[in-house]
Amino acid sequence: MTEGEGRLVAARYRLRRSLGRGGMGIVWQAHDEYLDREVAIKEIVPPRGRVIREDDPEVRRALREARAAAKLSKHPRVITVHDVVTDGGLPLIVMELLHGRSLSEVLEAEGPMAVDRAARIGAQVLEALDYAHSNGVLHRDVKPGNVMLVDDQVVLTDFGIALIDGDSVLTATGQLPGVPEYISPERIRGDQAEPAADLWSVGIMLYGMVVGRTPFSRGDVQATLGAVLSWEPAPDPKVGRLAPVIEGLLRKKPAERMSARTAIERLTGIAALPSSAPPGTRVRLEYPTRVVDPAGEQTVAHGTVPNTRTGVPPFLPAPAPGRVAPDAPTLPPVPPSGPRSARAPLIAIGIVVVVAVVAMVVLVKLQKGDQGGASPTTGLSSPTATGGSDVTLKNYQERFGFEIGIPPDWQRSSSIDGTLSSVTWEGKRTDPKVGTLKVEVQRDTGKPAVSALDMLTAEDKAQRTRQQNSEYQQIGLSGNASSADFECTYRAGAVHYRTRTRAVASGALYKLTFSLHATDPGTLAEQWAAAEPLIAGIRDSFDLA
Repeated sequence: MTEGEGRLVAARYRLRRSLGRGGMGIVWQAHDEYLDREVAIKEIVPPRGRVIREDDPEVRRALREARAAAKLSKHPRVITVHDVVTDGGLPLIVMELLHGRSLSEVLEAEGPMAVDRAARIGAQVLEALDYAHSNGVLHRDVKPGNVMLVDDQVVLTDFGIALIDGDSVLTATGQLPGVPEYISPERIRGDQAEPAADLWSVGIMLYGMVVGRTPFSRGDVQATLGAVLSWEPAPDPKVGRLAPVIEGLLRKKPAERMSARTAIERLTGIAALPSSAPPGTRVRLEYPTRVVDPAGEQTVAHGTVPNTRTGVPPFLPAPAPGRVAPDAPTLPPVPPSGPRSARAPLIAIGIVVVVAVVAMVVLVKLQKGDQGGASPTTGLSSPTATGGSDVTLKNYQERFGFEIGIPPDWQRSSSIDGTLSSVTWEGKRTDPKVGTLKVEVQRDTGKPAVSALDMLTAEDKAQRTRQQNSEYQQIGLSGNASSADFECTYRAGAVHYRTRTRAVASGALYKLTFSLHATDPGTLAEQWAAAEPLIAGIRDSFDLA
């Protein structure tokens, strides 16, 4: 018997049994003797030897949770708060009693789930967050443990670190606000929390629901936060039709992240098709929607998004006859640049090929100032695709012990220093069907005795296992203990990838990786060939300090 069972709280609520304990205290199943109904009560229980006062952070956090949830209780996918009472001067939150399991319990018991089921659950979570954001509430702790499933119907819980418009930030100095692998890059950097941060967490959750692991978890907090800041999720065939939505939600820049409404619509379409449906088909689902603010189509990095609906649509309405259509694979959308004709996609692909050649010449004129972590610019020459001109690369001398030349207008990001550290550069995207060329240098100080060739051989083996039945092909693997090269292509969902990696073992283990993706193998091969001279120039400039 748990201590406290049978106690009468506020002369009304009889504590029946403990439902679980957490960092904030204990959750009880209780009986409301006034209304004769079962409820759940969250009680603050201080550690032994500590006295909790009314102005302590735990108390303010409990009151914040009650306020946030109460503000949203009209929504069917947000837990209902009935009351807040006091016992011994401390608040207790009285909530509806849910007869179900958390998503984390379901995943632990059943393992990864089918894509259509994950999409159905993800759409419901986004509906709850969409409603919260439109009412000025950010959850800030979206994770499977806070998603309750009642016959696969979602109820979002635990607004303990929620942020409400007009409230001050409630985070103790040095305290991590949430689970590291679910925290968005902008929150790690200390930027103000915005709705897009919650959407990032949903992207992480969707990946974990179907793959069986989250994409950035590295075993310790520092390495995990570093991976969130600078790495991309490892493609996995289990992601399947969810790939465009996950990629859209996991954009590093919050302003480029897919909006909640767009993600809901896409996930609803995916959920309407069972996992056994033939690849390349989709169901178009429509329901009445009124956009309050057209700007809400795109999640922005400032202000609470007033986007989406005035009401909640019925979940998964039956598709109308004749709504099944072939699915033309595209990468996640970018903001439109203007009207396009029916021939625009063909023209755009041709333009990309030309731009890839011309850009290398133009970059001579685009030298910019230094970015954090790199030394002043010096000129490095690399032959262009025409073979007759040079492009000036910007020389970065990085604190992780290497230098490299990169086109000066590419976007640079880096992880925090740790056992696994990395720096990434990314070119500009010019077509929604073609990804950007990315360059990543990763330093691993935890494997000083591993040879470069052995490491890449193991990576090839892992890729074969991970990419089985997804057109994996090794293009080349060669080298020795001190340096080695590895190249491969594979498909994840509807997206085709090509990567080239050079590994160098010199005290620490360094990996220089080039990656590019497109919606079809022909376009990918064409774009890769156009980028070969630039790849060679960057690779040849790489040197250990």
